[in-house]
Amino acid sequence: MKRFSVLLGLILALGLALAACTSPAPTENPSPMIEVEKEEPVQITNTPTTMPPSETPTPKPTKGAPATGPLATAAALAKQVTVQPATPMGGIKIEGPDDYVGLIKQAWSIVEANYVRDNFNGADWDAIYDEYVALAEDVESQEEVWDLLADLIHELNDDHSRFVPPQNMEAEFDVETSDSAEPRPFSGIILWPGPSREDEYLFVWDVCAISPAASSGIRRGDIITAIDGEPVIRGEDGYSAEYASLVGFGSGAETIELTIQQGPDHKTKDITLTFSGVGDCPGWEYGLVNTSPRIGYIRVPNFDGDAEHNIYQAIQNMETDAPLDGLIVDVRHNPGGNSDDSVAIFTEGIVGTVGSLREDSTRTTYRIRGPVQWNETTPVVVLTDGSSHSAADYFPAAMKELGRATIIGMNSAGNTEGITGFNLGDGTMIRLAVSTMALNDGTLLEDVGVTPDIEVPLGKWGLRQEPYDIQLQAGIDFLLSLVGG
Repeated sequence: MKRFSVLLGLILALGLALAACTSPAPTENPSPMIEVEKEEPVQITNTPTTMPPSETPTPKPTKGAPATGPLATAAALAKQVTVQPATPMGGIKIEGPDDYVGLIKQAWSIVEANYVRDNFNGADWDAIYDEYVALAEDVESQEEVWDLLADLIHELNDDHSRFVPPQNMEAEFDVETSDSAEPRPFSGIILWPGPSREDEYLFVWDVCAISPAASSGIRRGDIITAIDGEPVIRGEDGYSAEYASLVGFGSGAETIELTIQQGPDHKTKDITLTFSGVGDCPGWEYGLVNTSPRIGYIRVPNFDGDAEHNIYQAIQNMETDAPLDGLIVDVRHNPGGNSDDSVAIFTEGIVGTVGSLREDSTRTTYRIRGPVQWNETTPVVVLTDGSSHSAADYFPAAMKELGRATIIGMNSAGNTEGITGFNLGDGTMIRLAVSTMALNDGTLLEDVGVTPDIEVPLGKWGLRQEPYDIQLQAGIDFLLSLVGG
């Protein structure tokens, strides 16, 4: 199964559980993740939302309450590519060999004319036409032709491009559930947006403070070695996103048994969790991680809604008493959104181009437009990892390309393709990659991501390092080397 298909199922499951979460939104900020000597850091907010982001490109953020929390991040993950508007829905029921063949021909022609690469990722698109037209002649139902259309798009070997049958439309465009939807109790363990591809272990990335996991003593940085007695297995591209769904929601039982290791001097132990409602899940965080010199930290869980406002407001709050000497912006495990306005807080200029890679195609200049909101001189570090997707690829790419930040951590995810929707005659849809980003020198980031200036693997216990995880500490140390202290 393709990576995006697996993720999409996980996203819908997250939406079902978190939209129906029995814990109310917190009325005050929960305990911060960052601890400092003299100045208490403050969270921006941790307010869940039940509204996913719009399918149209993200407009300039408004200045209201930010849309944050696990559901907002799940919604952003569902759109971890640059999305362009789909064509209007419509269509009729079809039946008979001629209609089935016609649908295959229509789908093939859409890909032929619009796919981002005219080499079709090495697929012999002409030969595929002959093969699938012949197969369509033997199709006996509309459901069978939908299966054939899915196989046709899979021939591109593109994680983003996909066929969308009617039963997948709600999941494709909306993770919100109806009021009558059955709640799905949650363990409180957050693995999504999925373990980073470089991770050698299945890390607990976060834990909701009010949850069965927290009550059982599970912490960020713990390692899951087995689930219900079955050892976890790392694939060629990392751990399957299906583990996130299984650990978060189980497989239908009321409980799940996790085998956990909690430190280098700890033996593994079995912990049984009973799924329930959760609350106080990690979201936006900011605060000083060093007071002299003053180094600030902002954790950006996604680039949806008011991300630009939240980042700038956090900076202003940290500079109430004195200017910052350095700043760390953490976009690890960030599923995306729209980061252009967030970049404009720090810098402006031409980053590269966006468009098709087809011969003689016209590409659009990718420019960050000012004016700069903060300044262009205070040293900035951006933390990235293999789960920094889409806009969290674009953000470090722009900051690095324009010379505004030092990137520390691991390569970002490399999810930079732009997707648009094309309707078929029966009202189903193809979501097709039609563009991608290139830097000023022509370097493509798709499937590669932004390479950090300073590579810092987590290692086995990097998330458990005190007082700050190993990648965050590397950012602090780098800024201290620049500004003294």
